[in-house]
Amino acid sequence: MKTSQKKINNLENRTDRTSYTGKFSSLQEFGTFYKENPYSQNKEKPYSQYEQDPYTEYQNFLYKRALFGLKMYTQEEIKAMHWQKRKRIIKVHKRTQSVINIWKQEVTNHYTNSFFQQIFPKSPIAKAIIKESHTDKCFKSSVSFKDLSIKKDDVIKKLHKEGVLPKNFFELKK
Repeated sequence: MKTSQKKINNLENRTDRTSYTGKFSSLQEFGTFYKENPYSQNKEKPYSQYEQDPYTEYQNFLYKRALFGLKMYTQEEIKAMHWQKRKRIIKVHKRTQSVINIWKQEVTNHYTNSFFQQIFPKSPIAKAIIKESHTDKCFKSSVSFKDLSIKKDDVIKKLHKEGVLPKNFFELKK
C-alpha cells in the first residue's frame, strides 16, 4: 500500500506536469522554428493565408442569380419585383440549368469514354458504347460539380462562353 501511495505522490508532484520540458521552451521559439523550417509547406508566407474570391460582390450576385434564380430572393423582394424582371430571372435560370446539364453530360461522357478506351481498347462492344454516347436535354444529370472536378471558375467561364452571363462580366467592378 505504501509503495502505491508513493507512486501516486511521485506522479502528482512531477515537474513536467506543470512545466514544459520539450524542444521549444516558449511559443515564440516554436513560431520562429516554423518560419525557418525547410520542410514547411508555406516557405514564402509563414502566416496562414485564406482563400480569397477573385470576383467582386456584383459578379458573385450575377453568378448566383443565374444559378439559383428566384431562390436567392426573399418573398418580400419577389413581391416587390416587377413581373418582367421575375420573368427574365426565371428565363436566365432555366437557360443556365440546361447549359450546365448538357455540360455535365458531356464531361461524364468524356470520362466514361476514356475509361472504356483504356480498359477495353479492342472490344467492339466498348467501341459501340463510345460511338453511341450522346447528350439528352430531357435527362437531368444529378452528378455534382465536385464529383466531376468542376470548379467555380470553370462554371463561370462556361456560362460566359454560352452567353448566359454578360459579355463584360470580367470587367464588372460594381
